[in-house]
Amino acid sequence: MVPLPPEVLGAIVDRLPLAVFVFRQNRLVYSNSSGERLESRLRSRYRIELEVMLRDHLKASFDPLADRSRPLEESATRVTLLTATYGEPFQIHVLPAARNGSHVAVTVRAVGAEIDGFRRRYRLSAREAQVAELVLHGYRNTEIAATLGITAGTTKKHLTHIYDKVGVNTRSQLQSRLT
Repeated sequence: MVPLPPEVLGAIVDRLPLAVFVFRQNRLVYSNSSGERLESRLRSRYRIELEVMLRDHLKASFDPLADRSRPLEESATRVTLLTATYGEPFQIHVLPAARNGSHVAVTVRAVGAEIDGFRRRYRLSAREAQVAELVLHGYRNTEIAATLGITAGTTKKHLTHIYDKVGVNTRSQLQSRLT
């Protein structure tokens, strides 16, 4: 396979709807247009500095330079869930972007962005999809009930139906299917 020239690869990555960031030794060296839009939205809406949040996340949970004894393939990817204070959890995917480990690519997407596809896949009703999305955001049954204007018992029934349709037994299993 012939490697793509950097300008072609950059043009492709820049058009992705997925926010992509590249860090070199904990310093942001690239972000695509989706990443810049996400940064701008979080800064204006919540006064959150996404670059700082990602840098702190990388430092705390994934340091590709820390263990040089392990082959790159063994530590190649990591997917984590980063929950924002304001109810916008994000799924973060970290991938070493250079063979020597000097660069790390980070993609960020809002959790629940695929809820419509999830709904169709498991044939969930509109209400079940709403309940599933709130579970994904970390809401408890009483909070789901209050948010949707239903009883806690109805919430529990919806969850039972969702578990049956999706083939899981717990909230954590459901969350892992959704992310």
